[in-house]
Amino acid sequence: MSYLTQLKTFVEVYRSGNITRAASRLHMSQPAVTSHIQAMENIVGKELFVRKARGVEPTPIADDLALQVASHIDTLEQKVASIRSRASTDHGTLHLAGPAEYLSSVAGPALANLLQADKVNLVIHTGNKNNTYALLENDVAELAITASEPTDAMYEYQMLDKERLILVMNRVQGKLLKDEEITAALLNQHKLVTYDEQLPLIRRYFSEVFNAPCESPVAAVCPDIRAISSIVKAGIGYSVLPGYLCKEGIAKGELIPLGKSGPENEIYLVWKKGALGNPRVDFAKDVIMAFANINHFANYPD
Repeated sequence: MSYLTQLKTFVEVYRSGNITRAASRLHMSQPAVTSHIQAMENIVGKELFVRKARGVEPTPIADDLALQVASHIDTLEQKVASIRSRASTDHGTLHLAGPAEYLSSVAGPALANLLQADKVNLVIHTGNKNNTYALLENDVAELAITASEPTDAMYEYQMLDKERLILVMNRVQGKLLKDEEITAALLNQHKLVTYDEQLPLIRRYFSEVFNAPCESPVAAVCPDIRAISSIVKAGIGYSVLPGYLCKEGIAKGELIPLGKSGPENEIYLVWKKGALGNPRVDFAKDVIMAFANINHFANYPD
């Protein structure tokens, strides 16, 4: 007897960590999924999952089994999808998620080229890291651009680009500090504008450049990094921004770069395993990756 169907069910439960969610993705009933898992447990002679309040937790035996079979299941799925796609089309609507600032300031050429092929219509979803991965996980978006490397086994990805982080201050205060040694202690005397309360970009800059925490008073929290640049330009404190959002303001003297250039953030194109079996998603991935490092190789401040 072939256990391919049960193995496919096992891999989906392993990746989703939830029987109900796996059943939905497989278009099966929850009892049927449970039956498949029990069949696999009978075959291996060991328990594969431990039930928890919000899902299931894989046992070491399940970890080993997934390591051995998951990639093979994906390969078989892709082969079947490839054969199916010969009679299908790569035309249709693609849902892409990602940060508004990168999509609007950098990704335009890649998206324009994708649309000019006249095969794909785009629906773009913007949001932070949590929103982006939620859209992928819930099958709302097929592809996502994010500065956060995926850690969940359900995703595959390629590095798309890099962004340099730059410390910038409003021109009035920035000019006064231009010739001083920029330290964490000095900056902590000034207000900052941040993306969220966790100070993601600012915290990383302080850690890698100063090896010290940021203790500046927060003047404003703004979830749109483009608006942060405008707030700082208007005369409020400082922030740490991707270089592509600073270029014009620095050139016009509206933003004053201070201190050392910060670290680079890596930008990733992410999709769920098996998603490239859809010819439309595979086509869009190839077009977007053709513009890899479009920001990294541009003449932004470094």
